Amino acid sequence: MTKLTMLLAQGPGMPEGDLNDRLVTHLHLNAQGQIDSAAYDQDPSPWLATRERSGAEPVQVELIRLDDGWALQSLRDADDPLWNFEGHVFRPGELVRLGRPDGEELLFRIVASEAD
Repeated sequence: MTKLTMLLAQGPGMPEGDLNDRLVTHLHLNAQGQIDSAAYDQDPSPWLATRERSGAEPVQVELIRLDDGWALQSLRDADDPLWNFEGHVFRPGELVRLGRPDGEELLFRIVASEAD
């Protein structure tokens, strides 16, 4: 697995981002730096992530595959909305977009990638 650490680059009310808002994911990537769908299908364990923000409890989420891509699902409450999880290449410097069904979007910049 690969551990990716991302920092908020831009979000509602935060055009400059927030260095204290981080998303840490654990997933398998292929040689091109994309999410490895075959590894996801074969892995019996969930692919987990944590969102950490100053002054807030960490939020545990699971990366899930949808028909048209990937999403993050809260482990806290099954009724929480899914956040679309979009990125083309998952390497330091690249951006990942999180989007809620209501249209709210957050951009996270990958700042670290390490074998997990």
